[in-house]
Amino acid sequence: MHRAAAGMEKTVVVVEGFFDCMKVHQAGVRSVVGLMGSVLHEPQRQALLARFRQVTLLMDGDAAGRKASSVIAPTLRPRCSVRVILLPDGVQPDQLAEKDIGKLLRSSTNDDYQFGNISS
Repeated sequence: MHRAAAGMEKTVVVVEGFFDCMKVHQAGVRSVVGLMGSVLHEPQRQALLARFRQVTLLMDGDAAGRKASSVIAPTLRPRCSVRVILLPDGVQPDQLAEKDIGKLLRSSTNDDYQFGNISS
């Protein structure tokens, strides 16, 4: 979080885990944080809201990731813009090619639930 907050970005990408975070960062996104699970705890929520105006949720494409997106997005929306990118079943951000991560992040719009299309 401290590295993401140190930049001048107003947007942050939120992923579930450490490897997801590293992969998104390697794709050129400097403002990315990992929850270390699929739950956004209140201190994490407050830290995100204190620093960022837009949150992009890029959770795993499984039941836990989809549930996390559906729970987390409404808790943030009263105070910031939220984008949700739904990955295909069984796909995690750390399994994606860097070019596909960039494509997914560029393709979704504010307050949009969008199914990620990662086919070339």
